[in-house]
Amino acid sequence: MAATAPAPREMSYLRLVAQGLVGATAAPEPAEAVRRQLAVQGQQVSSASHAIVSRTARAGRADVDAAFEAGRLVRSWPMRGTIHITTAADHHWLRVALMHRMDAWARRTEKWLGLDDALLERAGGLALAAIAAEGPLRRARLLRVWRDGGLMGADSGSDSGAGAQRGRHLLVRLQREGVLVQGPRRGNEHLVVDATALLPAESGPGGAGGGAHGTAGHRAAVAEIARRYATSHGPVRAADLARWTALPLGEAARALEDAVEMTNAADYAVRAGRGDVPLVRAAADGGLRGAVRATGAGALPASGAAGRATTLYMRADLPDLLAASRRRAAGTHFLAAFDEVHVGYKDRACLTDAAGERLICPAANGMFRPLLVDRGRVVAVRPAGAGLLWADDARRSARLERDVERAVRDMERRLA
Repeated sequence: MAATAPAPREMSYLRLVAQGLVGATAAPEPAEAVRRQLAVQGQQVSSASHAIVSRTARAGRADVDAAFEAGRLVRSWPMRGTIHITTAADHHWLRVALMHRMDAWARRTEKWLGLDDALLERAGGLALAAIAAEGPLRRARLLRVWRDGGLMGADSGSDSGAGAQRGRHLLVRLQREGVLVQGPRRGNEHLVVDATALLPAESGPGGAGGGAHGTAGHRAAVAEIARRYATSHGPVRAADLARWTALPLGEAARALEDAVEMTNAADYAVRAGRGDVPLVRAAADGGLRGAVRATGAGALPASGAAGRATTLYMRADLPDLLAASRRRAAGTHFLAAFDEVHVGYKDRACLTDAAGERLICPAANGMFRPLLVDRGRVVAVRPAGAGLLWADDARRSARLERDVERAVRDMERRLA
């Protein structure tokens, strides 16, 4: 395995390869692409399809829709209070392992909205009864069911008052509790379906107890989260995993170390085609824009805060995969708004600078724009219904403009 990679944009290239954006790591179909990532940002319905298609060898938007229709993919709030796409098999155990991180927020919100456990149980019962009678429900139809059941409060007809906020919170909370989930797509929304038919949390890596916080299997569940995150996003630091999951930094660091130990055990089943590979620690010489040097799985990382800040984790074969895919990794990629290449990390210095961050998300924490990456750096964004906006440091040339146009055209064809 190549130990050192000298290119100045090495970190971005390695991440693009790990993310499944080159042929060597692309998935054969949408559900497998999501399984490898564990969770894919899903705020915008169209953007999620774009992100999944980008990580498959030949699939298009119709194939993503078919995976939802067949019940292989679902959309929900499994972590961090942010909507994500997961496989149906991963949904419950991932949700159970991380839901404690949002419990305090949920209880404060419910107290403010006047919700209690009895009302939540009644809302779940009404929703499941309506789904059993009518099939998958549009959001508006489900809100009417709750309104007719007297659950929405005095201003239930308002689109912006406490009644509307009650409805949104019920939707989120019942998905966080594993009662409901979003499935097949109709237009620009995913229909609400019964989540109780999905594989239970106990079928996941946490075993009995589902890996919930406070159970014996929680550490194993978090280690599996760390394993898949480092495999599909690496090189990453503990701070990146902490941001991605909302886990405390210390727990994120321990989970990554557990993942290294687990994947280097003698009995670990290596299946490179599925991304089940050993993880190694690495270091970046010169920060996130420097060369990446694998340090192996044997030597322990530096201890304390310094170790957490500098130790990187990635799949052991990543340098070799990059060596075989360098031309494609360094090429032009048209990526979705909210793409994991950008939002999947705490530190994105290898991908763009402060001006580029403002170009991608002008409101700092609002809607993100689809982005064009070339030679490992953001060169432009493409807002919906508008033309390209070029990054300040983009070195525009006939070659770059031609490749950007081709990348956009090819992706739009797959998403049509």
